[in-house]
Amino acid sequence: MAISVARAWIARSTDDPKKWTTYWYDPDGKQRQKTFSTKTRADDHRKRKERELDAGTYLDDKLGKQPVTAVWEQWTHQRKLENSTKKQYRSIQNTTIEPFFKSRSIVSLKVADIEQWLLWMEKDKKLAARTRRQRFSFFSGMMDWAVVNEIIGRNPCKKIRHAGSRAKEIREHKSKARRLTTREVLAILNGCPPRYRAMLWLMAGCGLRLGEAMAVARDQIDFKTEMLRVDFQITEDGETESGKNSALQRRHVKARDEEEPGRLVPLPPNVAFELRRHIKNHGMWGPERLLFPNVTRTGYLYASYFYPKIWVPALSNAGVPYATAHDLRDYYGSRLLYMLVPENDVADWMGHGSTEVLRQHYHYIFEGAEERGRVAIATMLTPGADDPTERAQVA
Repeated sequence: MAISVARAWIARSTDDPKKWTTYWYDPDGKQRQKTFSTKTRADDHRKRKERELDAGTYLDDKLGKQPVTAVWEQWTHQRKLENSTKKQYRSIQNTTIEPFFKSRSIVSLKVADIEQWLLWMEKDKKLAARTRRQRFSFFSGMMDWAVVNEIIGRNPCKKIRHAGSRAKEIREHKSKARRLTTREVLAILNGCPPRYRAMLWLMAGCGLRLGEAMAVARDQIDFKTEMLRVDFQITEDGETESGKNSALQRRHVKARDEEEPGRLVPLPPNVAFELRRHIKNHGMWGPERLLFPNVTRTGYLYASYFYPKIWVPALSNAGVPYATAHDLRDYYGSRLLYMLVPENDVADWMGHGSTEVLRQHYHYIFEGAEERGRVAIATMLTPGADDPTERAQVA
């Protein structure tokens, strides 16, 4: 006859007869124990462990006591991340996770704690809605990972509504958007040091990101068909001998897949003219025939050099008080939409996976949008105006 062995029980503590200890066997058959000051608390813990064992939701109490920052580090280390992304996650930990949660254990976090964290990022840290939403998304992903790995039993982030609202983010971005005019863009281009002027033309005239513009080589440019292939970028994501710091490398844009053909972007005549002039005056560098190496022509161009030595002088010479290099790309996208170029084409040329980003971030950037809206509706609300709805009904 088989003898049933209890999976959880309580007994007086062997170290202190006034206390009670809960004993149980974990799913691996290893005996565990935890001591409490009263019999009632010990029995409640026994019941909880039995429920977890019966439901298959058993959690190791020691894992849940880990600090939030320790679990964040485990989550980031187990993921296959590029060095640049690892740097970003470390920055998030140092600026918005560790300062707020400090030594709090991950199992102790409640919904109210997450809500206070979001409020702290908004009121104390003054982070933009987009940044808060991104960090909340990362944090919730870490908590999901902790649930899957049986560190905690539930993710409190799941019960938070409107965390980092995308609608609020869009409204905030719209109110703070820097709308570069054509006059300002041309002034910035003319104010740029000649060696890198064509690079800014690629950003404003072809919508390239900074890293993509820095990586342009001669074989990506087809002057005959007036097309530009965008499939490389310069990134501070290479391995160094020590493994501690990132180094520059030229890599494929999408998933570092060498089979990825990249995207094709129309090459406007004025941008092509600037590229031809650049090649004639400044030549190319290295076996890749790179157009924009560093100023000493010994390697790739660092973003840390670009901003103080190229971008800031360009703004100063142009008399533009403030703008980011990414604003040139925003100018490109908004102007294409202004000229009624189909959204799908604009998304493809800018390297977006869908048109959603365009609708959220570009339609309102160009100046004059409000006036166009007023004129459009005023034109329609006029007696005798051509009504496409009526025309469709007649057909």
